[in-house]
Amino acid sequence: MTDRDIKAFDRRLEDQVLKKWDNYERLRIELGTARELQEYNIGGEFIEIEQASSSSAAAEIRLNYTEKHGININERRIIETVFFRFFITNTVQAGEWLDLIIGRNYRSWGYGTGTGGGTAATGATEAQQVLNLTHAIADTSVQAAANACIEAIIKADVENTDIVWIDFGVAAVQNSCIPLDPGEWIKVPITNTNRIYANFEVGGEIVFIAYAT
Repeated sequence: MTDRDIKAFDRRLEDQVLKKWDNYERLRIELGTARELQEYNIGGEFIEIEQASSSSAAAEIRLNYTEKHGININERRIIETVFFRFFITNTVQAGEWLDLIIGRNYRSWGYGTGTGGGTAATGATEAQQVLNLTHAIADTSVQAAANACIEAIIKADVENTDIVWIDFGVAAVQNSCIPLDPGEWIKVPITNTNRIYANFEVGGEIVFIAYAT
């Protein structure tokens, strides 16, 4: 550990003490009742859908403001960004639920057997050569090349001019999966980069995929 790491640890430790170690909480979303942008005044920097009643249990989340694009959430979906509140929308799904972990100065990469999950990571991980994903034609889903991995960071090029839509295991469809504005990124546990699909509002723009094995 370097001096810089130690100083950062000291600051984070002090921050936790000030917060009385209140760095995460759990929240169950019961999907038996329909919601339309129901507000949850909980802030943080990390959300994991830790468990779900089934692989079909799903909802939509919007961070900070209702005007933002919705993100579809289901079991093992992970979101890492700063937010001060969020909004949930879901249809009636009798008997279904989603368990969320909401973290502040906290994150947990759970490689489980749920949808979108992989196998448990063991030993050291190592970053591989960054992949570029693009398509010359707008509103056309494109799949990343196959590379076995345990996690990936997907980042929209800062020079993009519009949204790129990201999905996993199925073709990306605009307005129905994860939107990334220029420069935005997400980190996900994933077993192969070929599960990543992108759909660009503007043809020829780029997302970068950094993955670890």
